[in-house]
Amino acid sequence: MALERTIVLDNLILNKDELSFYKRQTGIEDEEKLKEHIARTAQKALEVYPYHCIGNFGFLRFRILRAKSGYNQLLELGSTRPNAIFLDLGCCFGNDLRKAIEDGFPAQNVIASDLRADFWNFGHALFNSSPLTFPVAFVSGNVLDSSFISIQPPVQEPLPNVASISLQSFLSTNPKSLDPLRGHISAIHTSAFFHLFDKDEQSLIAKKLASLLSPLPGSIIFGSQRGACEPQEVARNSSGTSYYRHSPETWKAMWEGEVFSGNNDMMIRVDAGLSFDGGKEILWWTITRL
Repeated sequence: MALERTIVLDNLILNKDELSFYKRQTGIEDEEKLKEHIARTAQKALEVYPYHCIGNFGFLRFRILRAKSGYNQLLELGSTRPNAIFLDLGCCFGNDLRKAIEDGFPAQNVIASDLRADFWNFGHALFNSSPLTFPVAFVSGNVLDSSFISIQPPVQEPLPNVASISLQSFLSTNPKSLDPLRGHISAIHTSAFFHLFDKDEQSLIAKKLASLLSPLPGSIIFGSQRGACEPQEVARNSSGTSYYRHSPETWKAMWEGEVFSGNNDMMIRVDAGLSFDGGKEILWWTITRL
């Protein structure tokens, strides 16, 4: 896929809700100054790695809202489950988790994670914040690295210390792995992420996320990415690698037949569908523990 290396300010378009959000979050009320600020930050980020979603300002969208039922479940968990932990994997600048926090999810129970810590720092630059003014935890790591998240079966019963685990204590160790949180995370969100990998890698990542998820009923993994009515493997330029676009049917089959396969007492519900955004097919989905 062609990667943008130069920001074009005229391509920066915000709808009413987005504009209001970024004004509140950055403290910049003037619309033109706000757009110039966003564009400057995005241009610096492109110099670290030219992701398509940065070059075309796709990162500004509220992807977390695409799976609307999952988002509502997330906010409910934040208000009803004591110390519910929320992991935003592939967070980039942290736009989505800041939206969730603004809508009521407790900031002290949120973990952000991405491969490149630079993008989290760009998030502070974008939102005019700092680790002191916005003390959400960030843990960098490669999801395919077994030392970051190992492959283990989903937890079937609540772990003995599920109610007493201290997220702050975990974070105080400067963690390099999310494995200590296995079976303790109430909600995991990841968007514009799975479609970066091939079919086998997506299955592997799904198994890793399932191992982190709490077995308590109502715990969720949700998100969205490029999908297709008919599943397809897409070549990635001339590199010889490819990535995979699931259909709602194959996505559901992966979670039910591969990720939670063989765990008859561990029931899940998979909700998935396609929507269209700018002519692109977007697969939205929510995995709920029952």
